[in-house]
Amino acid sequence: MAELTHQFGLNTTQILCLDDFRGWPGFRGRFSDISLLNSDVLLLYQFMQNVVSVNATESVLPVPFSTGAGLDWLCQMGVFGDLIEVDAGHDFISAWSDINRAYRILRPGGIIFGHDYFTAADDRGVRRAVTLFARVYGLKIKLDGQHWVIDSS
Repeated sequence: MAELTHQFGLNTTQILCLDDFRGWPGFRGRFSDISLLNSDVLLLYQFMQNVVSVNATESVLPVPFSTGAGLDWLCQMGVFGDLIEVDAGHDFISAWSDINRAYRILRPGGIIFGHDYFTAADDRGVRRAVTLFARVYGLKIKLDGQHWVIDSS
């Protein structure tokens, strides 16, 4: 994202990366090779190493909070985004909650997007949440592979 913003001449773009950096249920089973330190999976440290390695520390800011708490806080602080990626849990409740919270801080005319639209959960997870959200707000969904995109304009 940082590289793309620079390619498009958007050099003052601030990228907030809201994530608790703890993984997800089943994470340890899938990525057992990632070290632990005092029960911390060290994902934030790896993320920061990646940011430093591409010289993006001026534009990328990690916000290590849960999605719900972080999005609520951004809303209370009056922070709005022009482009918001929602990387929600694959269950309906998580996806529905995160999409609605993210939409509250989307600047008018902005774009909200995410992935995992087509998963084994089919219409019980992300796809159901995105489809219902678009229907409730009268918005159109554009698909690109696993990704869904909603332009609020």
